[in-house]
Amino acid sequence: MSVPKPHPPPPSPREQLPITLFESVVLAVRADDARIYLSLRDLCDALGLAVNPQRRRIVLDESLLLVQFRVLSGGQFRAIDFLLLEDVSVWLLSVQRRRVTEKAQERFSYVKAYLVTAVQRAFAELTGLPATSSSDIEDLGELDRIDRAFTQITELTRRQDVIEQSQDRARGAYRDLRTILSDLRDRMRALEQRLESTLSPSQRGTIYHMVQRWGTARAEHGKSLAPGVAIRKSWSELNEAFNVGTYTDLPAARYDEIVGYIKDQYRAVTGRDLEAVEQAGLEMGGGDGR
Repeated sequence: MSVPKPHPPPPSPREQLPITLFESVVLAVRADDARIYLSLRDLCDALGLAVNPQRRRIVLDESLLLVQFRVLSGGQFRAIDFLLLEDVSVWLLSVQRRRVTEKAQERFSYVKAYLVTAVQRAFAELTGLPATSSSDIEDLGELDRIDRAFTQITELTRRQDVIEQSQDRARGAYRDLRTILSDLRDRMRALEQRLESTLSPSQRGTIYHMVQRWGTARAEHGKSLAPGVAIRKSWSELNEAFNVGTYTDLPAARYDEIVGYIKDQYRAVTGRDLEAVEQAGLEMGGGDGR
């Protein structure tokens, strides 16, 4: 009887960086193929969602890509689920507003409303029907356009050369893209001006892992907070202590002070010091920390 081969361990990311999202912090990683993924656990913590039900829903949805990477979590390397960045918007559309934590509900509602509007606008453009209200359709016969549009999509997928029939749309999309790129360039210039005064990727990674340990310890010792809630509370207190609205605005000049603050909070909760590795320069480009 043959012994089944063990599954290979999940890969380490080529690059990783904690980012701000929904007033919380989410770990982003880049795979070897250059695609970017976001930590599902961090996404759910940011919105106050239970991870396991969301994971089951995502796995059952063939349009969403969930993969595992080996990253540092809670002081040791673990296999963590990550959702493809391009699929985050699709996943957000499926999340019920009432399940989102009260603190994130307002921003989540605006984001979801925008995504819904974008889908409706795309549907109207595809079918040639009014983008405002279905009450503007005078003849129900116009609804025949829907099936014709769907048939055209199928044909376009089978034969890429038919895309030439949509040159006008392509030109319009190009104009929109130029506007977006111009706006992005302006934003990038503004961000570049801030780089010298804000945390480096290595510093951001160190603080991220330290706060994860601090929040987890609070949950373990307090017995009244779920880990996700405790971690969000820790981020909120850190930002408040250093008078910033989001963790990416923490000043690099006060990095040692920030590390000391987190170590003090961890010691107050556990009575122990946070290990030295937690404040070492964790490499954001290496997956296994070596």
